Amino acid sequence: MPDRPPDPLSKPLRPSVSGRGEIKAIEPAHHKAILHMNREFVHWLSPWTQEALGYVLARADYARQIHDGAGVLIGYRHDVDYPDHKNLDWLRAHFEQFFYIDRIIIARGHHGKGLGRALYLDFEHVARRQGLPRLVCEVNIKPDNPASHRFHQALGFHPIGEQDYPRYDVAVRYYEKRLI
Repeated sequence: MPDRPPDPLSKPLRPSVSGRGEIKAIEPAHHKAILHMNREFVHWLSPWTQEALGYVLARADYARQIHDGAGVLIGYRHDVDYPDHKNLDWLRAHFEQFFYIDRIIIARGHHGKGLGRALYLDFEHVARRQGLPRLVCEVNIKPDNPASHRFHQALGFHPIGEQDYPRYDVAVRYYEKRLI
């Protein structure tokens, strides 16, 4: 695995916007809630077991939560050692350097309260500190997730391509937000 720059947020994390709590590392105490949220929104996400969550978190360059796990964001640098990740493979074929948002989940009762926006601003802050030129992610178009498309576009993301994955009965639209 290539050497990575130190995590600029290894120091105490700064508070999120509007006093919604601090953005902190995902801890084992959050795993049960994360798995519950993932099951609730699995039609837009890949299913996870505790083992799968552990695998993802072990590779993550960004694994943060807000409001005691009511919102989570997990992401990777372009050079993460994560074999057979179809979305990372697509993105690597199009870009040399990026910071990838793999999973954002906000508990249903916390939608519209700014938790997702706060996590994205923090994620962008980390990417900028590491000198990464872009944020990237994918949003389902089959099944469609119109609220997520609107959210990403409101944050300055622009569509860069689409990919159909018939084996999974899923199609996605890839988004990019240029930072440099």
